[in-house]
Amino acid sequence: MHDRNPTSHALFVYGKRLYQEWGVDQYSKVESQRLFYIRNNQGPLRAAIYGGVNDAVANNDANTDNLGRLVILPSSFIGGHRHMAQLYQDSMAIVRQYGKPDLFITMTCNPKWEEIVSALKPGEIANDRPDLVTRVFVGKLHHLLDELLKKGIFGEVVADIHVIEWQKRGMPHAHILLILHSNHKPRGLDEYDRMVSTELLDKDAHPILFEVVISCMLHGPCGTINPHCPCMADNVCSKGYPKAFTEHTTDTTSSYPTYRRQDDGCTFER
Repeated sequence: MHDRNPTSHALFVYGKRLYQEWGVDQYSKVESQRLFYIRNNQGPLRAAIYGGVNDAVANNDANTDNLGRLVILPSSFIGGHRHMAQLYQDSMAIVRQYGKPDLFITMTCNPKWEEIVSALKPGEIANDRPDLVTRVFVGKLHHLLDELLKKGIFGEVVADIHVIEWQKRGMPHAHILLILHSNHKPRGLDEYDRMVSTELLDKDAHPILFEVVISCMLHGPCGTINPHCPCMADNVCSKGYPKAFTEHTTDTTSSYPTYRRQDDGCTFER
């Protein structure tokens, strides 16, 4: 869907939740047509090679009176079991060929992005326009991938894997795995500290990044001052905040390292 004439009063776009319901109905129609094609073209899709029902009947493992028509969903059906299994196997093949990933990067859609806010109509919020949110997010994701893969801001990338998911609040976000060339792999803690920072930036030296961090990257408040925060479990923060200060990045026995967080006097009250 495209809002090609913003000055017109497009009923679809102004429908809010009804507009979303209409979008779901249209996708349901598309998926129904795909399933209809698969059901009526099992021969060309080589469904005969799947002998699950035949094997069950031959081994007397099933009641043939309850067996219906076998319909195999091929890997080309998005969201199906074979589709997900194929994606998993492709990812494992990449890891076997190029080694374990070096960087794990997450990108989350921000409903306050200027491209989204400037296109919203009076009375609308970002959740009212999934079409707009998706288009802006995909555009920014492609830009980020261009910076990572083509411009190599972290070094030469020999293989990458990424997947797009949806948060409970309705915003899309992407998980990206990068496998770097052997000449660009981080070899020590100092190299990781150049890539990953868990400290507040200098407000005067990096004013834009400082605003991004304090508005999007700070956790809480939680703990005793806000016991009803969603992260609270058994009266403590399930995410382990507040984190302790540490002068150096250290490895831990868990999957999460303890990143450098120096007590440099830079503070922000939230």
